[in-house]
Amino acid sequence: MSQTEQSLHMAIDTGGTFTDVAVRAADGTMNVWKLPSTPKAPEQAVIAGLKGALDRVGGAPEDLTRFVHGSTVATNTVITRDGARVGMVTTKGFRDVLAIAQQARPSIYDQHQRRPEPLIDRKFIVEAHQRMDATGQVIVDLDETALRTTIEQLRTFKLDVIVVSFLNAYVNPEHEHRAATIIQAAGVAQQVVAATDVSAEMREYERTSTAAINAYVSPRISNYLHQLEHGLTESGVQTGWRIMQSSGGLLSPSDAAEHPARTVLSGLAGGVVGAANWAKHLNLKRVVSFDIGGTSTDIALIRDGIPDETLSSEIAGLPMKLPSVDVHTIGAGGGSIAWLDSGGGLRVGPHSAGADPGPISYQRGGEHLTVTDAHAVLGRLGDELLGGEFTLDVPAARAAMTDWGKQLGLSAEDTAEGILKVVTATMARGIRKVSVERGVDLRACELMAFGGAGPLHGADLARELNMRSVIIPPRPGIASAVGMLDAPIRYDYATSVNVNAPDALAALEVTYHEMQAQARADLDHPEAETHYEFLVDARYIGQSYELTVAWDADWDTQRQIFDRAHEENYGFADPDAVMEVVVARLVVTQPVEHGALESVASLSPEVTPTDHRDVYIDGAWREVQVYDRTTFGDGTVVEGPAIIEQFDSTTYIRPDQLAQNDTYDFLHIRLAADQEQS
Repeated sequence: MSQTEQSLHMAIDTGGTFTDVAVRAADGTMNVWKLPSTPKAPEQAVIAGLKGALDRVGGAPEDLTRFVHGSTVATNTVITRDGARVGMVTTKGFRDVLAIAQQARPSIYDQHQRRPEPLIDRKFIVEAHQRMDATGQVIVDLDETALRTTIEQLRTFKLDVIVVSFLNAYVNPEHEHRAATIIQAAGVAQQVVAATDVSAEMREYERTSTAAINAYVSPRISNYLHQLEHGLTESGVQTGWRIMQSSGGLLSPSDAAEHPARTVLSGLAGGVVGAANWAKHLNLKRVVSFDIGGTSTDIALIRDGIPDETLSSEIAGLPMKLPSVDVHTIGAGGGSIAWLDSGGGLRVGPHSAGADPGPISYQRGGEHLTVTDAHAVLGRLGDELLGGEFTLDVPAARAAMTDWGKQLGLSAEDTAEGILKVVTATMARGIRKVSVERGVDLRACELMAFGGAGPLHGADLARELNMRSVIIPPRPGIASAVGMLDAPIRYDYATSVNVNAPDALAALEVTYHEMQAQARADLDHPEAETHYEFLVDARYIGQSYELTVAWDADWDTQRQIFDRAHEENYGFADPDAVMEVVVARLVVTQPVEHGALESVASLSPEVTPTDHRDVYIDGAWREVQVYDRTTFGDGTVVEGPAIIEQFDSTTYIRPDQLAQNDTYDFLHIRLAADQEQS
């Protein structure tokens, strides 16, 4: 993946509304493009984006030396419930493991709240006679004859995939693998998967749910990747390509087809990876990654250039036991709809107008006022987006805002400002969730705002939360695609263990050697630079959940590492409790060569407004200067209030703030000097 002067790096991020394309040349020059997604055949937008972007930069398919793709296909398949027909074979007595789930309730005081229905219908689940104990010892042998008879019940359902999930198989998968072989030979379904091959960790519900999600999206992802592979080959792309996975690393297409659940959070991971790399470049200690799209806002905490990770995420209320960037998503975005609750209070979201029909100002038949409409009415948005390719009907939004505001006794402007204040409060709660609730002082954090609407809200949020500054990356509206360009290749491995004594901890070296051997077999290029990170899941005996910390073969050192992590996360350590290690983990990464950052050092810091317009700020109209961000050089300073426009986003600066551009075109928004003194 080394660069030459002719080499091009490309990343394409496919969302439900738009497909974003980023192309980087060897000198760091970045070109970006947006085009409408094609949800019924997502690969069509990817191929169109690839060809169109190459035409724009005067490149050819053979010039591509890196191609990375992020997709929401798996995400949308689960959310819309249009995946495969999945069946399951489980241990006798555990047919309802997915329906019973766990004791935690989605909303403990809401008697009407219900869990989402399992992805596997109960009538598609049968039981097998077998049993393992918690140590992996066989209690009841697998009755193969009975299994062959039982699975015939599933044949008439014409299932796409069958999951085999047996109790305690994460310790000993022998029965699962044998059952999967028998079912595959019987031809009851096109595909049969052992749950331990998807997630080999304890907690039966979470492990089975993960396997169910993997099976549910598998046929669609496999078909999608096959179609995309064919399209890339037909287009003349010669370089190998990679898929963004939820953990922030890259997978090969074949691995993604085998483990599609690892791509469920693919779309939002790219932006977090980009924000983490930019935080390292800017030498920032604490950064909140803040990505606002049309429907939702994705928020993540980055410490010392490393995003927080989680081993237990959710998609549409269903748990997944796989590594992923720890992103908190809220239903607040540019398309979020304003409404009144039963008490007459103003609310915004989580319902969204989407892209079709979209906000009223989109001129596509939208009937509900949205956050985007509020920005348009207040003058923060002009009457054009995407460099003039998209026209907003501001008068229509104003007329609708006037009519709707009458029920509140407010003018159109005050109604619009109220909508933004409500959504700002919602977003602020989301930011506190990943920071204050984890013991991090927001006053020591920077806000990295991106996504199409992130720069519009960053200034208000920094003021609301008293954060140090807002940082707008060079291409905020395409940040997820740009972030993917420098993501590493990554594989994750986990082995359940039972260690609560010094001798057993040192013996984990054998376990790590076995996982390293598996990694070398899985890597396409094992000879390349490879980093191995050895981790353990540890807890005090009696606790229900674990902390993932670095592994050390010395028991006392391992105890110190765990105690520090426990105190940092929960405010205390327990010197009298016994520590136990329950999982050994190996994270394998192969970093790619980071491309050069585009410099604006050659541009003059002096800029002049390209336009001016009236903007409604804090209850009054003010004339505000409008600037073109592409003219900003190193050291450009713009005092608020101001509007900064570019192809993929619009940035708003409050009257008490100023924005300063750096050498690499990152825009830093902070309080003006006189405001800091006051």
